[in-house]
Parts: sequence; C-alpha cells; structure tokens
Amino acid sequence: MAKLREKILARQLRTKGFSIKQIADQLQVSKSTASVWCRDVVLSDKAVERLVKSSGHRNAAGLLHYSKTKRHERQSKTKLNKEAGQLRLGTPTDRDVYCIGLGLYWGEGYKNGNREFGFNNSDPQMILFYIKWLETVFSIQRESLTLRVSINATHQNRITSVESYWSDLTDVPPHQFTKSSLIKTTSKKRYKNHNDHYGTLRVKVQRGSDFREQVLGAIEGVTK
Repeated sequence: MAKLREKILARQLRTKGFSIKQIADQLQVSKSTASVWCRDVVLSDKAVERLVKSSGHRNAAGLLHYSKTKRHERQSKTKLNKEAGQLRLGTPTDRDVYCIGLGLYWGEGYKNGNREFGFNNSDPQMILFYIKWLETVFSIQRESLTLRVSINATHQNRITSVESYWSDLTDVPPHQFTKSSLIKTTSKKRYKNHNDHYGTLRVKVQRGSDFREQVLGAIEGVTK
C-alpha cells in the first residue's frame, strides 16, 4: 500500500505533539495528506502542551488551557455516549446472547464444505464472547475445543509467544492447539509494533457437527 510506512510514522509523530505542518515537512507530503492521516489521533495532555508551545502562539498558556478543556469535553461526551449505549442495551436475555452468537457465526463461522463447527477471528473480545457463547448455549466446555493460529510467515519466529498469548487469553491449554498455519503471502498491512500482532484464531468444537447443523438451521430461519 502506497505510503503506508509514512502514514504510520505520521501518526506516531502526531501522538508526540508534532504539528501537521511539521509532519508534512518531515515526510515530504502535503499538509492535507498529513491531516487526513492524523485526523483521528487522540493527543495526550503532554502532546497538546508540546504542540501549543512549539506553535509560537503569543497566548500559548490560554491556547493550551482551551485545548485541554476541549479534550476533556470530548472525553466526557464519549463516556456519556457509552453509558447511553449500555443503558439502551439493558441486561441481555438468554435469547439476546443466542442471537448475537448466531450473528457472529453467520459472519465468521464455517458454513460450507466439511461439517466442522469452526469459527475464525482476530478480535480477542469476540473470541472470548464466542467461547462463552458455546458454554452457555450449548454447554460446550473448553476441553472440547481445538484451537489453531493463522499468521503471516514473517512471524514464524514468534509462534511460541503467539500461541501462548491465545492460550492465556482463552484459558485453553497449549496441548489443545494444532500446528499453526503460516500464511506465505506478502502482507500489505503494517503494524506499529510487529510484536503486537497475534494473527487469527480458529476455534473448532470436537465432534461438533450436530451443533453446527443447529446453528445453520437457525441462520436459515432468519433468512426465510
């Protein structure tokens, strides 16, 4: 992807309190490009202070106070919006949880080919919810799960730590993991920290074909 490395560097500089102009000059891109790259970067108070002071503004103290006030307002608004969302959700019923799990499986579960009851995702919270869903809805315990990591081959030397990460997260012991799948294609995605990437985890239920048919039957019922 064009200029992906520059975009990552721009965002890193922004978090440190560099101005859009400084970032554009350093990376030799237009200010509009630098602005787009950094528009959702959340600045810490320290970064805002550095940004204001480096601007040479005559009333730097006032501008800094204003920036901090606006930042705190945004944080308060975000907190209120999240609380409003939780209030609207209320306490999920068993049926709510069942339907959420169906939606997850519909999007990321095995639906074609063999009869395996498998699910793939890279989001830790989604993986944890799915495993909990298996337990609460189908009484499937962790002992009945087989896990497998899929990750780009560039992470081959990290396989042990990657598998340990997923094992600790899911509370599934390493002996229930099958050999990791190394993807031998050139990845266009770049991460700020190579060691913060843990690939995708497959969660498969042993002898789970009956459960899979129940789930797929429910999904078909939604589409009728």
